[in-house]
Amino acid sequence: MIYVPDLSYACYVVQNSDTIRAYRVKPYNPGYNQSINIQYRDFYIKSNYIYQDGTQSFSTYSSLPICLEDSVITDNFYYRNDFDSILIIFLIMCIFCFYIPLKIFSKIFKRGRL
Repeated sequence: MIYVPDLSYACYVVQNSDTIRAYRVKPYNPGYNQSINIQYRDFYIKSNYIYQDGTQSFSTYSSLPICLEDSVITDNFYYRNDFDSILIIFLIMCIFCFYIPLKIFSKIFKRGRL
């Protein structure tokens, strides 16, 4: 499965190992001697899924991108490439926010007892 943060687009294409391009409208070849502009959003996989918007022009002689199957893409959080990093950061924050203050307060209040 391939994680995509937003499933509201019509077509998803893997540009390279770092980028997934999502088209608002499925790309098509216009009529003879015509061209169309289709808006897209590039999701950068290795950069915490930041995105960049743009437009791409298609003409009669353009080769169309092959869209990914709907069964291959998901917006399930567990399929993120950086999920292990998120868990490690969460664990470290829990240690500093809960465990260390708990130990400090338990030592402070333990001294006051008889």
